[in-house]
This record gives sequence, C-alpha cells and structure tokens, in this order.
Amino acid sequence: MPGKILILGGYGNTGILIARLLLKEDDIELLIAGRNYDRAKDLAAKLNAEFQTNRVIAARIDASDKEKIKKALQDIRIIVVASSTIDYTKNVAEAALETETDYMDIQLSSPFKLDILSALRKEIVNRERCFITDGGYHPGVPAAMVRHAASYFDTIEKANINAAFKMNWKDLKFSKSTVDEFVNELIDYNPLVFKNSKWIPLNMKEAPKHDFGPGFGERYCVPMFMEELHTLPDTNPSLQEMGFYIAGFNRVTDYIITPAVFMMAKLFGNRFKNQMSNLFYWSLKSFTKPPYGAVLELEATGKVEGENKPFYMRLYHEDPYFLTAAPAVACLLQYLKGTARKTGLWFQANLVEPKQFFEDIERFGVITNIEFNPE
Repeated sequence: MPGKILILGGYGNTGILIARLLLKEDDIELLIAGRNYDRAKDLAAKLNAEFQTNRVIAARIDASDKEKIKKALQDIRIIVVASSTIDYTKNVAEAALETETDYMDIQLSSPFKLDILSALRKEIVNRERCFITDGGYHPGVPAAMVRHAASYFDTIEKANINAAFKMNWKDLKFSKSTVDEFVNELIDYNPLVFKNSKWIPLNMKEAPKHDFGPGFGERYCVPMFMEELHTLPDTNPSLQEMGFYIAGFNRVTDYIITPAVFMMAKLFGNRFKNQMSNLFYWSLKSFTKPPYGAVLELEATGKVEGENKPFYMRLYHEDPYFLTAAPAVACLLQYLKGTARKTGLWFQANLVEPKQFFEDIERFGVITNIEFNPE
C-alpha cells in the first residue's frame, strides 16, 4: 500500500485516532499537519516512539493558505481533512486537484462544503481524482448500514437508523471552529425522511422514541437528512421507508438552548454566531452526564423467498471519536488497496464495499452486532 497520507488536523481528537489505526497497517507513511507545528511535531515524535518507526513526520499547514497547502502535497497520495476547516474547503480541494492529490474529509455534512465539492465534480473527473466526502460515522456509516442490510434480502423494503452519542465535553479540547460547525449543523438542519416511497419532511411532533438499551435508555430521536442516503431508493427500488434519526444531547441543550439558537439564527443570521456557539458549548459542558459513548442501530425489513424478515444491526463504542475514526480508516484501507479508489466525488458510505468495511471496523474494536434469521 504505497504512498504517503497527509492528515490535516492530525493532532486533533479524531486525527490522532486515525493516525494510530493507520500505523497498525504496514508501509503507511503519515504527515501530521495543522496550524500548530509544535503540536504536530510532538505527536509525530510520540507516534514514532510508540510504533518504533520513522514513518511519521510533521508540518505546519494553514488551510487558509492555498499555496502552502500545495507545497505540502507534492509527494502526498491523499489528504485526509480531519480539521474544523469547512470554511476553507475550496482552498484544500483546489490545492489537491492542482497537485494531482486525492482527497477525503472527516467533517460534518455541510451544504456549504458539499456545494463547493459538487462545483468541482467535473474537474475531479477530468483529472481522474478520487474525492471522498462525509467520512466518519455520522455521516459516513448510515448508508453503508442500509447497503449491508440489503445484501441479506432478496428485496429490502424498510430501513431506519437511530443514533445517540454522549461525550465528556468537559475533558475534551475543542477549537472555536469545531463548536461553530456544530452550530452550523443545527442551523442547516433538514428533517427529510423517505416514507411511502418519497422524500418528505417529518414534523417534530412525529419524532419517534427509540430504546438504545443500557446507558442510553429510551430517547426521542429527531429525523436528520443525510445526503449519503439520497440515492439509495434509486439503487434499491423496493425501498418504501428509510430515515436517519438522532437522539438529543441533554434536556437543557435540547429543549432550551437549541431552540434559542434556532431563533437567534432566524432573526439575526450569523451576526451573533459567536454568542450562539458559546451558549451551545456551555450547555454541552454543563449538562451532559455519563455514561459516555456512541451507538448506531439499524432496523430493517425485507423479503427472502417471498417472506418478510427482520434485520437488526448495532455499532457501539465508548468513545464517539473512535467511532468516527474507525470507519474513516476502514474506508482508507479499501482506497489504498484500490478497491475503493474510483474517479469522481463520493460519499464514504456509498463508496465502500460494506462487508469488508464493517469487518474492519469490528477488527479495530467497535462492538458490532447483527441479528438476522432467514429461516
């Protein structure tokens, strides 16, 4: 698996975990990069010592400086964007194209980001580049779960994914841009679900309850549209119902702070974005309680030899950041082997081969459970 991988934001919460998982694979070389060269250099030294190697080096890269990004990409096979730099998506993507470098991002699904990448789609194809967006687990995994479930049926008819995560916000370090991106995701919120064979917005009053079991319990889950799901009814015409639903953070954040942020955004746009971000982050740190972890659960139904059958799949890890890093690395391994290195702009969840993808995620340490009885 030749080639060097640049992890932009490699010393961040997700970047460190991606680096560690990649270094467990032979022959992968890493460039840890970000605006803080000291942090990048310290992590590179730590990883080289931990893995008894010299495969990790460091560099200072500011995503706002396109020319410096281009210089750093001269001998890079793929850049993995694990930093909160959605505002500079155009810089990074164009630098990758101009240096014949492939691209992957582990960022929240943002209309701003996706519009920029979509505008570059023709050039991506013309330059025969592979661009992978919406990596991680949320987005990044739900559509892959549906695709995997479909392989168990002759025809799949229903597939709903429920997600919940609780993080120890007090002990984690976040940049201002990371919190801003969380707020942007709230502002860009889209409640579309696929029901009766068409996409419709679901009223909040119709938000279902889902029992996640010990640690999370029964929670209301609101619908959240993900672009990676959009083409699945086309590739699986038998699908009649599908949606992604996510539980809230905590009662104060869900019922007081989030509505306040929505109202401020509606009235003032981005004029008070700093205040909205600070308020949101304060509520997360103050009111999110243990146990911590992240869980994805898929419930599907379909037909096998004409009979209706249920399918259940669950992914869990005590560290939400690990559940973000593991799918990204599982995708990268397929990319490096060539099976997922395809020209064009792809969503991670639509690009990967699902069976190997989930086998690797489980191998990394994500607890995976599938229940299906065709008899």
